[in-house]
This record gives sequence, C-alpha cells and structure tokens, in this order.
Amino acid sequence: MTEPVPLRVEAVVSGRLAASSRFRVLQHVPALQRLGVEVRADPPRISKYSSVPDTLRRHRWLTPVASRGLLAAKVAVRLPHVVRSWRAELTWLEREIVPEALTLEPFLHRPLLFDVDDAIWLLSEGHERAVRAIAARSSCVLAGNDFLAEWFASAAPEVERVWTAVDAGRFMPAPRDGPFVVGWSGSASTLGYLEMVSKPLARFLAAAPDSRFMVMADFAPDLPDLPAERVEFVRWAPDVEVSFLQQLSVGLMPLPDTDWGRGKCAFKMLQYLSCGVAAVVSPVGMGAQVLAMADVGLGAKSEGDWLEALLTLYRDRDRARRLGAQGRVLVEDRFSVAVISAQLASCMHRHSR
Repeated sequence: MTEPVPLRVEAVVSGRLAASSRFRVLQHVPALQRLGVEVRADPPRISKYSSVPDTLRRHRWLTPVASRGLLAAKVAVRLPHVVRSWRAELTWLEREIVPEALTLEPFLHRPLLFDVDDAIWLLSEGHERAVRAIAARSSCVLAGNDFLAEWFASAAPEVERVWTAVDAGRFMPAPRDGPFVVGWSGSASTLGYLEMVSKPLARFLAAAPDSRFMVMADFAPDLPDLPAERVEFVRWAPDVEVSFLQQLSVGLMPLPDTDWGRGKCAFKMLQYLSCGVAAVVSPVGMGAQVLAMADVGLGAKSEGDWLEALLTLYRDRDRARRLGAQGRVLVEDRFSVAVISAQLASCMHRHSR
C-alpha cells in the first residue's frame, strides 16, 4: 500500500527570530509533517522588522535613501517564496510581507491562509488597507484570538480562530528553590507595558525584602521606580528563554485595556503557565479568557490590585505553586503544539481541496 502524498505548503514568514514566525509557523513544521502536511518555511535573510542602522540615521539625508533601499531588499528576498508558492498546493502567509504596504501578496498562489496574531490594522491607515486587501484575497484568516476573528469576519471569506501554541515539551516546569522571584519577559516594543506596573512592583519589593524581580528582553529596561540591586536583567536569546521562565515564582502580563491590548494573544501568559509559573495579568481580551478557563492566576486592573495580587502569592507560596501546576495542565490540554498543529492540519487539508 502506497503512502499518501503529503500536502505541500509554502510558508512566508517575517523572520527567523520574529516571535510570530517562531510560534505561529516554524514550531509547527515537524508536527505538521507527521500529520501529512509538508511545510517549506525558509525564513528570509532579512527580517521584515529590520531597520536602518543608527550609523546611517545620523546622516539625515541618507535615512530616506537607506529606508527605500531596505524596503526594496525586504521585498526582493521574498520573491523566491512567491515563485515557490506556485509549486505548492497552499500558501501560508504569516502577517503581511512588509509592514504598512501591499507588495507581493497579490502574486502569491492561492489558496492562501493569512495568519494574524495582533491587531495590526490599528498601526496606521496603510496597515489597515493592506490587511483588508490580503484578507479579502485569502481563503481563510487564521486569527490568534476571538477579538481578531471578530474583526476579520467582515474582511475575509472565512475566519478560523487558531490560538498561538506553546511547545510544552520545551517550555516545561523545573525544580525551583531560593527567593520568591517575580518576572516579566518581552521585547523592547512592549517595555511600556512593564512600566505600567513599575510603581506597585516597587511597593511589593519594599514589602517583600527577600524577593527579587527579573526581566528578560532584547534591551535593558529603564525602571527608575525599582531598586537597581533587586532587579536582574537577562538579555533575550532563544537558548535562555526557557531557563529564565523556569526561575520565576510569578510571571507578569500587564496590558492596556484598548483594542491593541485586546488583540494580544496572551502568549507571554501561556509561556509562564507552561513552565508551571502562576500568572498575574491584566484581565483584558484573551488574558481574561485564559483566567476563566482554569484557576491559573490572578487578574489585576488598578495599581492596588497588582500589589495585592503579588503579596497574596508571596504570602501563600503553596497557592502560587498550585496555580502554576493547573496552568501547566491547561496548556497541555488546549494550547500545546500537538493540539494546535492538529487543528492547522485539518484546516489546511480542508482549504487545499
């Protein structure tokens, strides 16, 4: 008996280290292969988020020229993906090809799945025009949460909500001892969210003298409210992100109560939970939804709420550990790569017919 021929999919991603590329597409490739879907996902040499170097920005007259040249390069390195999409049976586009503009998307082979995990249409009018045009041309939008799915319902022929998965075999609990550690992980673009809770965090550190705060990002944050000797900065890298999370007693996910905040997919929270770490989060959008699924953390709106939540878990370490353990079970049951890959494979087979 001959083996069934796998479905051939060409994935067009933002970049090798872009979070949306890593967690929405690249981590699913091996599992999809086992499910009869062969995904070619070669990240381009130039990330779509690359920017003009500071050395060139110092020369104002060079900046516009360099920006146009970089944009052209970003589009050019994605031309092979367009060509290869015509040899595939399905194209999987992670976000738009370059921010704020419609470029090569009309030339991608259809059926097209448009994968979106942020409210990217809010960034500018140019973003919204491009996003609507891509959605209208797609066979289905893979939306990272219910808020995104509702917005795309009027812009795309079909929408399927696909949560961002966590590799539970990699992000997993580890034995923890020592001081009570509160932590936050994110990128330079999201450091503003951390600043939202710097004052209650400072009050917590003052009330809990044997605790400390750890932050992982690509740039060190400026947190003048916090005592420098109680803050440890870890520069983000793929090979340290799991070990960082495993050191935490509680993970933070503050978000603004805005449409942009509601467009977030709570992935930071899910990473904490997968590592058995209790979460204290803004009950906004999907953060509130995950809190309602199981007893895995605490919601906090005001500065007083954030302080009280941290003190509650600091004083009741058993409860913190119990919330983290229940979070781990929730991730395994509903947000693991195995679960989400099976959903993706089913969707891809359906839209390739």
